Amino acid sequence: MSSVTVIWSMAASACLTLALIHGFIWFRNRAAWANLLFTVMAVGTAALAGCELAMMRAETPAAMATAMRAGHVATWVIFVPLVGFVRLYLYAGRSWLAWSACGLRTLALLLNFSTGQTLNYREITGLRHIPLFGESVSIAEGVPNPWMLVGQLSLLLLVIFVADAAVVVWQRGHRRLAFNVGGSIVLFVLSGILQAVLVFWGVVHWPITASFFFTGIVAAMSYELSREVLRAAQLARDLQESEQRMTLAAEAANLGI
Repeated sequence: MSSVTVIWSMAASACLTLALIHGFIWFRNRAAWANLLFTVMAVGTAALAGCELAMMRAETPAAMATAMRAGHVATWVIFVPLVGFVRLYLYAGRSWLAWSACGLRTLALLLNFSTGQTLNYREITGLRHIPLFGESVSIAEGVPNPWMLVGQLSLLLLVIFVADAAVVVWQRGHRRLAFNVGGSIVLFVLSGILQAVLVFWGVVHWPITASFFFTGIVAAMSYELSREVLRAAQLARDLQESEQRMTLAAEAANLGI
């Protein structure tokens, strides 16, 4: 098996494993909506990794276009739950920014199927093969689709929305939460925007690796959710020990009487 296949498959497997864990948590506690949103986002990230692998393995422009269009569907599946997670888990973020970002991303998804071959290219005219991790992978060459600015603007609105929410959480005194969740999302999404701009406008010739940026977000969010689970378990143990002490005290009092 090639190095590229192993690396992208490992990223997808890690996301699916985390999705399974937090999906089970939501199944046991239907009020844990943050875990459900995280599960959907993690599944979308795994799907995006699969689409990127298909793009790098594409042998024709048509196969590249199909994988790229599917990648935008996976991006939408990541994007909308991510906005909902920030609103629900951080209890912060302006509603109009959230709706504007999701609306633009949905518009970008519709444009992906109605303008040109994909949202990024009016026409994919050919494929270029470049070395990556010691093997040859495919990247698209073609006429850029100006409508891709809608997708890039939606990502920029996402950054603004998350940064605004993180500032509010920081001001509340929850600095670790603001840094781990808000900071990681802003950092990785900005990195993804920069790569997309450079690649799709022909500045650099490199395959799209957005799934790895989203995997970083998944890891940061999973860390925070896991802390919540561990804290809840610790509180349950403390409560049980307190009840046991109260029971022993009551029994000792009865014995004394």
